[in-house]
Amino acid sequence: EFTEVVDPSELVQSSKGQEIVNYAMQFLGYPYVYGGSSPKGFDCSGFTSYVYKQFGYSLQRTASGQLDNGYAVSMGELQPGDLVIFKKGGSSKPASHVGLYIGNNQFVHASTSRVGVIVSGMDEAYYTTGFVGGRRLV
Repeated sequence: EFTEVVDPSELVQSSKGQEIVNYAMQFLGYPYVYGGSSPKGFDCSGFTSYVYKQFGYSLQRTASGQLDNGYAVSMGELQPGDLVIFKKGGSSKPASHVGLYIGNNQFVHASTSRVGVIVSGMDEAYYTTGFVGGRRLV
């Protein structure tokens, strides 16, 4: 009789964080709109708060506010579904940008009005130097 052996990595893939990532990824290419928090157009924190709202979580509305959501995780501990929060040089706020970590050193975010919702690498210089923290909600 055949007994199915579950690969532990598959268990991780079916986690809530991965579900959130899978949901978020359907918005790739959607427009960036400053102040937007719906599929008609997202800004960075509008995107993360919209995605999380579909799973019953309320996030603060701004990137800085989202630094207070969940609990802190370091760059090395990031898991799919974690918020990744950045600060541009010159910003007086604690944070100026937020995205959703998708694994493999990448995150999905509402980037700019030119490109909309895209995937970027955490190792791009802008994001490496500007990283202010990860937050885990699930």
